[in-house]
Amino acid sequence: MTKRDITAILAAASQTEAVEIAAAIKVNCEIQMMKPPQKTLVMVKARESVKKSLFYLGEVLASECMVLVDGVKGAAVLAGDDFDKVTAAAVIDGFLNLPDRQEEQQQVLEQIQRLGRQQAAERAELNGALRKSKVNFNVMGE
Repeated sequence: MTKRDITAILAAASQTEAVEIAAAIKVNCEIQMMKPPQKTLVMVKARESVKKSLFYLGEVLASECMVLVDGVKGAAVLAGDDFDKVTAAAVIDGFLNLPDRQEEQQQVLEQIQRLGRQQAAERAELNGALRKSKVNFNVMGE
């Protein structure tokens, strides 16, 4: 599981889900705040559909945080202004960067994968419900 996958799952998770995963880490590890959670603006890139060129769509409000988990740096930047969620994501990142905790890291990754499967199932259910209301204009004209 890549950092991009983990971040995508944590970004889509609720604050409660992210804090719950980080709670076990906080009990077993020493957490030091390097950069407390704060608001920032992030430029969003988009790809133009005809020429396939990149351009900046605009700025989005984000939260960033940086922590030390047992002396190893963890950082997170998430859209929105949820300081608890971004702090939990930074703690999880720092924990997954630790070199000597493979068994415990595997448990955290399993929790994140379980959350990812749950999100995918919810997305599929929503897409199924939305597909029922889809209008096919080619058929309507006949």
